[in-house]
Amino acid sequence: MLNKHFLCCLILVSLISIYGFGQNWNNIVNEKPITGILESDLLMQFDCNYTGTLDSLQIAAIYDKQPSTGEKYSPLTAALYSAVIPGAGQFYTKTYWKTATFLGLEVAAWVLYAFYESKADKKTDEFEKFADAHWSVVRYARWIRDVCGYYYSGVISDTSVPDDVAQPWNYVNWDSLNMMENSVHEFSHNLAPYGTQQYYEMIGKYYQFGGGWDDAGYYKMSDLERGNVSPNFLKYSRMRGDANKLYNIAATVSYVIVANHLFSALEAAWNASRINKKLQIEGHILPRTIYRNIVEYVPTLKLKLTF
Repeated sequence: MLNKHFLCCLILVSLISIYGFGQNWNNIVNEKPITGILESDLLMQFDCNYTGTLDSLQIAAIYDKQPSTGEKYSPLTAALYSAVIPGAGQFYTKTYWKTATFLGLEVAAWVLYAFYESKADKKTDEFEKFADAHWSVVRYARWIRDVCGYYYSGVISDTSVPDDVAQPWNYVNWDSLNMMENSVHEFSHNLAPYGTQQYYEMIGKYYQFGGGWDDAGYYKMSDLERGNVSPNFLKYSRMRGDANKLYNIAATVSYVIVANHLFSALEAAWNASRINKKLQIEGHILPRTIYRNIVEYVPTLKLKLTF
């Protein structure tokens, strides 16, 4: 209990002392605040030079936020460096921990992008090989002829070629095939040329191409309308979906890379501008004659901010 009372008294005395000191200081400066920086603060925080005599004491203090080298940096140059290589602008302004941050993020993002892009490419090779082995444009053209009742002469160059012939795309006239597709009102697309991205997308996305799969059997128009497709159609669709998911992840990482370049450039320009700012504070205690030989010393401050 005694310790608590002693502590409370000590705090109370301290507060009274601080208040009294503040009042006395305000009296010295004619009750005008000097932005909260006292003479003792100037002595402790800044390099101070004393000049003059007893009746003319001057304290000059300068606080400079620039690096000790006094270098100035071009915000445009810093931004351009970081726009090309994230972190380069920060290296230019000698903020090395930011250099490591932006450059590290850049390297990590490119590693992730390469990883997912490579996996997606492998998945793409897999589903394209699967399609070449199990989907035939010759079979698809004959399905249109037999089930849909439409056929144009010359669509299949060799009428005796089997449905599962190797490289069936070499036996089909694509223009005639597309004209035949246009005759079927239930169809919404024309098959894109073999080997294109649209070709591999269409045969596993739209039901009208279901008749070209080797396990389609007798794929009827009613199956087309209800979406009753073969197992290979569904398997191929899943394979394409897996590849697309990986490509989407890679695309997201690419957005992160672009954002890293942009943010690094903006931060580098801002950092260069901030470093170039110079805050100068000059503190003086100047003598002022009040009455005859009575002299008082008036603290004054001068702040200067340059860009």
